[in-house]
Amino acid sequence: MEWLGMSVERKDLDRLEESMYDCWNITDDIKKILDVSEFFEDDIRALMKVYNIKFKVLENNVDVVDTNLTNLRETWEEMRPNKVAEKEVPDQDLFGNVVLGEDGC
Repeated sequence: MEWLGMSVERKDLDRLEESMYDCWNITDDIKKILDVSEFFEDDIRALMKVYNIKFKVLENNVDVVDTNLTNLRETWEEMRPNKVAEKEVPDQDLFGNVVLGEDGC
């Protein structure tokens, strides 16, 4: 997806998806360790280290895609042709008269 030289690369989206699936397996891996491990405390600690890395990779991949999407959104908002200038509308009463203060003066 590319717009005005800014893009969200397909490879970034693929990396994000892959890292999400890597983290998705944590519960299955814990179950396997509990089912077959004789030293499950050590194995769980090792698994924690592995998943800390996997979740850091996921976090980085989310940040890359989020930054790219935010940049695209901001650029679109700045450049869109039908953008209406935002004006501050003063408070008005039912008849369209400008109300200057809390008591209407």
